[in-house]
Amino acid sequence: MINLKIMKTNIWIVMMGLGIFYSCKNEPVISKEKKIDSIPVVEVNAKQMQTMGIELESLQEQTMSDFVLANGIIDVPPESRAVVTAKMEGFVKHSNLLIGDYISQGQVLTVLETPRLIMLQEDYLTAKNQIIFLQQEFDRQTKLSLEDVGAKKNLQKIASELQMAKIKLASLEKQLQFIGLNANGIGINNISSQFSVVSPISGYIKNIYIAKGQSVLPETVLFEVTSKEHLHVELQVFEKDISKIKKGQKVYFQSPNLGSQTFEGDVFLIGQSFDSQTKTVNIHVHFEEKNTPFLPNMYINARIAVGESKVLAIAEEAVVQEGDESLIFYTTDKKHFYPTPIKIKNREAGLVAFEFIKQVPPSAWIVKKGANFLQAATEPAEEE
Repeated sequence: MINLKIMKTNIWIVMMGLGIFYSCKNEPVISKEKKIDSIPVVEVNAKQMQTMGIELESLQEQTMSDFVLANGIIDVPPESRAVVTAKMEGFVKHSNLLIGDYISQGQVLTVLETPRLIMLQEDYLTAKNQIIFLQQEFDRQTKLSLEDVGAKKNLQKIASELQMAKIKLASLEKQLQFIGLNANGIGINNISSQFSVVSPISGYIKNIYIAKGQSVLPETVLFEVTSKEHLHVELQVFEKDISKIKKGQKVYFQSPNLGSQTFEGDVFLIGQSFDSQTKTVNIHVHFEEKNTPFLPNMYINARIAVGESKVLAIAEEAVVQEGDESLIFYTTDKKHFYPTPIKIKNREAGLVAFEFIKQVPPSAWIVKKGANFLQAATEPAEEE
């Protein structure tokens, strides 16, 4: 056993911060040795345990939630996404929007210009004028038919032409309405070559695919708009776990983009189809979406609470990290302390559910507080 008269610098800093000073003969001594299997042992006396605030607890089980792990994305329903296209071919006159701009439903996204619109309005005015003439002629032929039986043939012809003209006018009105023009505002001195493209929903500009002067066709996608209303989580749950999932179960989820902050939701819908490629089923999760930092397509890690069970559990502060490995310290005599790796199964309400990777005596005590001091003592001492 090697007595370490010089402790690691950070341990001394903590102790000095606590106002703990000793004479040379009363210096706290932490002893450390390497066993045959290279497991370090830290020896601490009772006074040192008190100084470092080491607290112990026996191995015990706690009732904790059982979870199914899943991942997925933040998504919106189809009604909250819009692909905006031109309703008629034309040239882009102007657009002052940028990706990320918020727009309201009905707001103008861009203005297009096309000579075909002039022709459409010309046809509309011509059909409207034709109806006026045919209506007058129909009225005249009606009077004549009362006096002359032979005039009824002409009346039938005019009535047919009037009906066809009305059908054409109604069709032209619908075409103009489809483009976004009010037919009642069209006149001889009010014919336009331009029409506006408006947003069908309120939301944010996701993508812009146009430039000034660009020629576009009716199938050309001009903009993509996404609303943040009705955000939800779409999770993929593996086939082996899907039987555990029920509507209403609590879901706890995080996004790597938002650090360690955890959000809560509930299982709302369980998909009824199986993806043979990913071996998963989709789960639709609702959550309180007001003032959340989420954006559509953000990646999500989630835990779905599917029940409760008794598991080995310790306080989170008892776990220390060494690289990618999670460790806890245990002792069987309250003097010699051994680090041992664990596999973390779950975290909940300040507790960590775990299982031992290596065998530990059932009678062992676990270091509940002060594990960080012991971990520092297992590291090589600095040379003077």
